[in-house]
Amino acid sequence: MGENYQTPLDFLPEAMVDDMINQYSTTVFPAVNSYLKHLKEVKMEIRDILEEKKLLKSSGEILEYRGIDPTVCGVDGAYAISRQIAVDVLGIAAVAVEGLPPYEKRLWKQPHHISKIVPVEHKADTPTTAGGLMFSYELELATKAPHNVVLIDGSLTTHLIKIGMAFSKLDSEEVPYSLNNEFKERTKETLDNYRKIITSPKGDQVFAGLPKYSSRDEVITLLSEEHKGEFDVLLGKYNDKALLSVIMRSEEIVGPLPLMKRQEEGRWHISGKKKIKEILGDTTAERYYHDIISALNDLYVIYYKPSSSQPALRVEIPKSVAKNRARLAMVIKALQDQAKFPGIIEPYPLYLADLFVKYLGGALSQVKDIVLSDLTTLDMDADPISVLLSMHEYRSVGGYD
Repeated sequence: MGENYQTPLDFLPEAMVDDMINQYSTTVFPAVNSYLKHLKEVKMEIRDILEEKKLLKSSGEILEYRGIDPTVCGVDGAYAISRQIAVDVLGIAAVAVEGLPPYEKRLWKQPHHISKIVPVEHKADTPTTAGGLMFSYELELATKAPHNVVLIDGSLTTHLIKIGMAFSKLDSEEVPYSLNNEFKERTKETLDNYRKIITSPKGDQVFAGLPKYSSRDEVITLLSEEHKGEFDVLLGKYNDKALLSVIMRSEEIVGPLPLMKRQEEGRWHISGKKKIKEILGDTTAERYYHDIISALNDLYVIYYKPSSSQPALRVEIPKSVAKNRARLAMVIKALQDQAKFPGIIEPYPLYLADLFVKYLGGALSQVKDIVLSDLTTLDMDADPISVLLSMHEYRSVGGYD
């Protein structure tokens, strides 16, 4: 690093930094130490229980069924809103990145993307609609990918939630007109793509969701229900990823287990169903509703630990994959090939896609500066001072999952 390199701490008062360090040392580390101490006492018992239920196994037991060396890609998205004096400028991007091919040649010469930059009115529900469009673009890239295993950043249920929220806001006065129309026009395509992802109908292609964080606790709930009192300390306090990252060994798998609904979710439902009926008609909307709800009830989860120095990966897959050893092996082999790089705690193509989309907010401002760098090339009647003033940024909003 150069002499002028600065960290976020350099911008805080010295006394505040000292106070933060002291609090971190006296609260966070004791909490982690207490958790690990308790886990050490029950670790072997938990492993024995999972092995007895045939939920804990080595990857080699699954990979015996492997028929191909899968090609892999990862998909992620983001949006950014630049709040300017005259208009808001919205940037939405979805990116699909091919993984490192250990055996086959590349299918793509470069990452694929969908991007949109559009001026919109100052409206309160712009972020909600932007998030829905972002996920719609992600779904489009994922379903068009020619790869055997398509890894999607986030839970497979998150897309339904965010898209449903956008449907619920359609035709509201607080949704920009252009976004409202585009999301409406993409209704059938979005629902078709989502249905395809949560069912994985093609035998030689699998879609899998990999949330970085999840509050779901299928494994802990199972332990607590079948061994009353013994593991209750884990329930509601820790999630499966925290538990399994410590007790699993390198190249081990836990699952498949049916994906559990969180208590606040109740039954699966599609938000904005009334609006979908208005757009597609009752019969078509009900067919989508039935297919999607049925598929959500058949989602499964597995955990895979790439190495001793990496956390367990949560992987959400359709029933058609979870119950087919050959297709499940395809997922495990893809993770084995793409998730064992030191210092990277997610599969390589998702890591790259995430890097790309996280820079969207900063890139949006830089693109504006490049365009404005020579106002004489722009075809407009307004004077340059008014243009610069109108495009002054007073706030930025960003989102990605």
